[in-house]
Amino acid sequence: MTTLKEILALEQVEPNRFKSVNLPVRMGNILPIAFGGYTIGVAVAAAHYDVPEKHRLYAVNGNFLGPALTDRPVFVNTKVYRSTKSFTTKFVEVLQKQDDGKERVCLVALVDFHVIEADSFMIYSAPPSKEYTSVEDSWTPAERKKMMVDEKILTQAQVDTHDKLFHLMGTLIDMRFTKQSIHGQTLQGFAKGHKTTQEHLPLTERSSADWLKVREKVETPAENVTRLAFLLDASISFQPLVLSSIPLTESSACSTLEFSLRFLTPEININDFHLREWKTYAGDAARTFSEARLWDKDGKMVASMSQTSILRPPKKAAAKKSKI
Repeated sequence: MTTLKEILALEQVEPNRFKSVNLPVRMGNILPIAFGGYTIGVAVAAAHYDVPEKHRLYAVNGNFLGPALTDRPVFVNTKVYRSTKSFTTKFVEVLQKQDDGKERVCLVALVDFHVIEADSFMIYSAPPSKEYTSVEDSWTPAERKKMMVDEKILTQAQVDTHDKLFHLMGTLIDMRFTKQSIHGQTLQGFAKGHKTTQEHLPLTERSSADWLKVREKVETPAENVTRLAFLLDASISFQPLVLSSIPLTESSACSTLEFSLRFLTPEININDFHLREWKTYAGDAARTFSEARLWDKDGKMVASMSQTSILRPPKKAAAKKSKI
């Protein structure tokens, strides 16, 4: 599968019940566990069925209850909670059948749609936390990887490991690392301990940023937000590690617990490059709180996804701490 249209395709099998056409996809995990953005994406895709034409998705608030496996399809159940002239709200659950035939819920979410209003009283948005290089002056992943190998920041074997974990994203989107981004400077934390241009900043003021657009042609408002539901989930859970120049592989557990996805404007065109910025704000009790924000080419913030994630230390470190 080389497009998000194929990956997120659903067929309706009963009223308010859908089945994935293809098996869930994996990314950022060596285990046979689906990428979290996939589960959010199919939930959003199913929620769009039978929504009024002038209603646009503006919020998805959900919880991951367990991982989706990659060896079997998912099912999505929807239920309308609110249907008015201005708003539609649906409850959505993503499930999989287990080996014993019983269904297990992987994700639950409330999905909200709002009619396109005739006028806005106020229009404003916050800018990115710092200035970043333009699309043209940013690195492609291939350019940055070659540079890091040539400069002996990473070995080719480390780059190959990164490619195995994240190759799917490169297939789906055209992405450019901004030169100010820790994400790009360390190749998502794979260059452990590499000194970045943000070393002088406390963790909560550091940031990563890239430019992205989908490689496939996206046409409808529903397709735009469904693709972004998939894409915006990427990297948020392990951003605290990235911003500390620590690779994802060093944690014993790192995954999203709950999320809030917001679309801040009714019309988004992900065929054009958008700037995505990640920041983390708090960490304690083996949980972290981080966010990804998205701006269009004109500097207007168009979407945001915040997440609470589990982040556990390496098992050896955890065992050592317990003996103290």
